[in-house]
Amino acid sequence: MFEKFTDELQQAFRHPLPGKAAHELLKPYLKINKNLEPPQLLKPKNAAVMTLIYPVDNTPTLLFIERPVYDGAHSGQIAFPGGKIEKSDTSFLDAALRETQEEIGIERQHIKVVGPLSEVYVLASNFMVYPFVGLLNEVPTLILEEKEVANTLEIPLYRFFEKDIIKEKVIKNALGFNLMAPYYDLDGKVLWGATAMMVSELCAILKQQNIRVQ
Repeated sequence: MFEKFTDELQQAFRHPLPGKAAHELLKPYLKINKNLEPPQLLKPKNAAVMTLIYPVDNTPTLLFIERPVYDGAHSGQIAFPGGKIEKSDTSFLDAALRETQEEIGIERQHIKVVGPLSEVYVLASNFMVYPFVGLLNEVPTLILEEKEVANTLEIPLYRFFEKDIIKEKVIKNALGFNLMAPYYDLDGKVLWGATAMMVSELCAILKQQNIRVQ
């Protein structure tokens, strides 16, 4: 099944991305006005992340990291491996691959890059984040950078299509605003914000192209 999945996924990325329409399903919003767009600050910093998919018992599975609790915008959050662009990076993809190796120990030559997802702006930290989707042939052996990664989660892709996995609650962001936040409920763990929006777009691609994940 996983080989068929990878072939179909690569074909799917030849089509236009659903982008903002898919992001809207998981996009946090102000309770007073759901359609009010937050301002984008001048000169956002750039970051890149890697959405890794690999087979667990032949089932396509997503890898997430949990950030340590610290005094910062992304404290304790569930995310994809990645980070800010460095001067030494030759591209956004180069940064995503470098950060993935630094944070969880997966070397770039083992990742088959399928393509990019749509970028997502994060107001709380003023970052424009460029996500990429990559495939691994097998369950990886992880080496965690403990200052950056407290834990990892393996979530089968089919979970994101389950009824009632998307919930909503009030979450205070790093700027102190109370937001209505749609989120994926992962057995009590909250996946929200930019990462959830990226997952939403990936799911939209799979749904549009009728790609089976189970």
